[in-house]
Amino acid sequence: MTKTDNFYREYLSHRYISRRGLLRALLGAAHKNVPPETASQAVRLAQTPRPPGAMTPELFLHQCTRCQQCATHCPMGVIIQDDDGYPLLAIEYASCDGCNQCIEHCASGALSPQTRFDTGLRPVIDINRCIHTHRHCGTCVSSCTIQALAADEHGIPVVDTSRCNGCGECLLQCDERAIRLALQPV
Repeated sequence: MTKTDNFYREYLSHRYISRRGLLRALLGAAHKNVPPETASQAVRLAQTPRPPGAMTPELFLHQCTRCQQCATHCPMGVIIQDDDGYPLLAIEYASCDGCNQCIEHCASGALSPQTRFDTGLRPVIDINRCIHTHRHCGTCVSSCTIQALAADEHGIPVVDTSRCNGCGECLLQCDERAIRLALQPV
């Protein structure tokens, strides 16, 4: 028995560990040591929003050096680091204004200039949460600077996905949290 084993034996003799706590610790440790399945990891990575100008998920992960220069130079603070260290586009508290600072500071070439600014995200409106049935709000429609949102005859917001650039301004302006952003299928 090593000194470490004696330490833990003494430590545990004065502590109570519930069955639930023991199982949680064991399963948590086992989960951390299991390598992720490649298929599920590929799906997760393909569904992760990346900064504007990002290559396809496979090429992006191969090309990106995880230097975080894009996140450092983003004036809006919408680029953060994911669990694997890659840049992630997180539009929860600010919208992406398409300034291209992330692209200009990407030395690896994982982010390339775009002819038309687009994050690849599109608003999905939850009609059950939208207050259009009580009153014609229109906040999301009026906040869209490129007129990608319009209200139909019942006041329900409708997204023109071909015009939308995925900036996220509509998400930020909706007080009812009826809008979420989803990655547009490629």
